[in-house]
Amino acid sequence: MGKNYLFKVIAGVFFGLLVSCDNSSSDQFEPSANNGGNNGNTTPPPARVLEKITSNATVLEEYTMNGTVFQKGMLKDGSTNNYYTGTATYINNKIGKIKFIGSLTGSMVYDFSVSENSKGNVYSATCTATAAVALDSFISDYTFTYDADGKKLVKILEKRKVAGNTAYSLFTESTFTYIGDNIFKADCAKGTLTGTGDPNMTTAKRTVYSYQNYDSKINPYSTLPKSFFTAWSLIRPENFYRISPNNPTSVFVMPPAPAPGVDTPMTYLYDAFNYPVSDKNQVLKYVYRTL
Repeated sequence: MGKNYLFKVIAGVFFGLLVSCDNSSSDQFEPSANNGGNNGNTTPPPARVLEKITSNATVLEEYTMNGTVFQKGMLKDGSTNNYYTGTATYINNKIGKIKFIGSLTGSMVYDFSVSENSKGNVYSATCTATAAVALDSFISDYTFTYDADGKKLVKILEKRKVAGNTAYSLFTESTFTYIGDNIFKADCAKGTLTGTGDPNMTTAKRTVYSYQNYDSKINPYSTLPKSFFTAWSLIRPENFYRISPNNPTSVFVMPPAPAPGVDTPMTYLYDAFNYPVSDKNQVLKYVYRTL
């Protein structure tokens, strides 16, 4: 495990407290709480990581650690019955590979090689996607651009080789807009490349992902490696908010016309240290593990 990530996990000792999600009924932990959800408690809690998310006792996501080292994460693929398990492989104490395998027969397999910098940010990646039908398989190479401080992700350019071809033919360019440190919008343009390998924007169709009305609380995914959720968001861009420090209360997806936009509201109840423990109706539960 990388020293940088280990430091981040240990630093969580100043923020996290293992909670039972069944003890989250108090309205004082809603986003509108005047005390910010701290409830006047200044005692440093033990470090923790997100372990699972459940809905009506059904596991939607589950994350596995070996001591303090992240091993894998299982995620429900949207509204489908498919679950993807992403397993991390470490190279020189940093995550170097993440392989996502679906639970349903015929699911696409996504095998990522990623390069992290000292801040835990991904600066390059390659994905080999293997489909049940060879013509649907592809290889994608990604280039990441950050701001001058090296903190905020500004753009990702994907160039894709399809169906066993050796030349790039397709691209996806995702540009990011921020409110504070949170990703407010991911504007994803997909199209074909020119003969010189540059994006041909005249062929592009855009899907815009808006992550709106962030709270000021702690994003539970920030307790886990950012590179894991960066890779998952390359597959499912609606999840880019997971690499933000706070939690959106709405995810709005506007696909290319004439398809309508889809808004997904999100609500939270928090513990005394600003971690979400459930949605407002206490159907969705966040379960944490102490380190």
